[in-house]
Amino acid sequence: MKDYSKAKTYFRYYAENQNKQKYKDRKQECEREIENINFIEQAMANPVPFSPFNLGDLINDSSYQYLPTLTMDNHLFFTQRENDEEDFYFSKNTAANGEPFVFGQKQKLPPPLNTEANEGAASISPDGRYLYFAKCNTKDGFGSCDIYVSERNGNNWSAPVNLGASVNSSAWDSQPSIASDGRTLFFVSNREGGYGNSDIYYSYLQKDGQWTKARNLGPKINTQGNEMTPFIHPSNTTLFFSSDGHIGMGGQDIFYSKIEDGKFSSPINIGYPVNTEADESCFFVNAQGNYALFASDNLTQNRGKTDIYAFELYEQVRPTKVIVLKGKVLYDDMKTGNSALLEIKNLRNNRIVASTFSDRVTNEYLLALPEGEDYALSVTCSGYLFYSQNFSLSTEDYGQLSEREENILLQSIKEGKSVILENIFFATDSFQLKEESEPELQTILELMLQNPVIKIEISGHTDNEGKDDYNMQLSQKRADAVKTWLVEHGVSSQRIVSKGYGKTKPVSSNETEEGRKLNRRTEFKIIK
Repeated sequence: MKDYSKAKTYFRYYAENQNKQKYKDRKQECEREIENINFIEQAMANPVPFSPFNLGDLINDSSYQYLPTLTMDNHLFFTQRENDEEDFYFSKNTAANGEPFVFGQKQKLPPPLNTEANEGAASISPDGRYLYFAKCNTKDGFGSCDIYVSERNGNNWSAPVNLGASVNSSAWDSQPSIASDGRTLFFVSNREGGYGNSDIYYSYLQKDGQWTKARNLGPKINTQGNEMTPFIHPSNTTLFFSSDGHIGMGGQDIFYSKIEDGKFSSPINIGYPVNTEADESCFFVNAQGNYALFASDNLTQNRGKTDIYAFELYEQVRPTKVIVLKGKVLYDDMKTGNSALLEIKNLRNNRIVASTFSDRVTNEYLLALPEGEDYALSVTCSGYLFYSQNFSLSTEDYGQLSEREENILLQSIKEGKSVILENIFFATDSFQLKEESEPELQTILELMLQNPVIKIEISGHTDNEGKDDYNMQLSQKRADAVKTWLVEHGVSSQRIVSKGYGKTKPVSSNETEEGRKLNRRTEFKIIK
């Protein structure tokens, strides 16, 4: 009845006058309800900014629309339920002139995504190429609902594949959310051994294509109640989810947990009036971190039973902004049908923050990079030399930038082909390899081990500043340092020639700092 003051009085009276030993659980329940009321009173006295708008008649109708998910270019996927049948729908965003979302007429996704079975709870990878979702009561299922994945190449989606027994169980497994690293999957399950009725779990896709055994996210996130609809933002800095087990407004509330170096902070309620005494769930935040989508049956604008809404997310809750890196991966021999692996690692901690495969049909790729860090890009494809690049998003220059385009040319493994090792780093005036060089060195090592017949030259180069003899010695020692690392990690020294060229082979003018920076480099060349 929302008479919170009187409710607290009676909860206190009940807790104080019952047999404390016999009704210990009820006493704890009363104390928890008092905590909830205190939170409600505080939240209602300090409302957060919230101006939701319905996505309109082209998306919402008289049935149920829920579980929205966006690609990096803000195209919308969602689940619709009508007559107890769940299917996927899609709509393109045509927004312009600063508008956040203007969605066109929804379209039902074709087979093999939609079938006679119930499909729902889609999570699309940031690049729009992998769709993780739940499918129920299938012949190849392990439980009532399992999680599947489908890959898009061009305009075609592959037949969905069950993620297997490492992820799925004999219970209900659903509501997946894939991180921008392309490998970490969060989902909900009511399997035995959890902390409550339904908990959030996670699994990691290994290089061999196998998923690790699912692990519970732990008691900081999960409670004795229900944790539902997890969403990991493309920045990998914030996990949003709904819960009726944490202190809140009542029913399912939306919470968020900040992530730093793989550790989750204690969940924070997103506040009133985003959360109410009704159920709020299916929360999704766009890549820029400034707009959120959610599903509700509790707002006056509703067209049907559950509608999808959007609103501008207030500043304190916004996750780190993401910058889009996109383009095409091309091949010097013009072969088609290739799919290259693109990985972005944080140079500070050597962690993969984003990964994807280029499209076999269009050659396109898309990666999401959180602002505020320095990154190393590595592109590999069987039969080709790798490509490397580095990006600094820790400067203010990227404050207004939302995307960067980079077309990449991979060279086939042939004698005479060479690559500049953009992510080999040395301390100033030194031949000591810096820790940030580790990802690039590992990439060279893998190429050498996978192609045991090739012989290479590692060459060091300097700009024209300083004495010629000193530059020649420094470039030789730097080339030697790379060779030494590779030999120590299993490559025969007979397969590597290290050579210092000093300033004798510039690739740019030494008249500018930018040119001198390009000339200070390490190269990799196939000599046999």
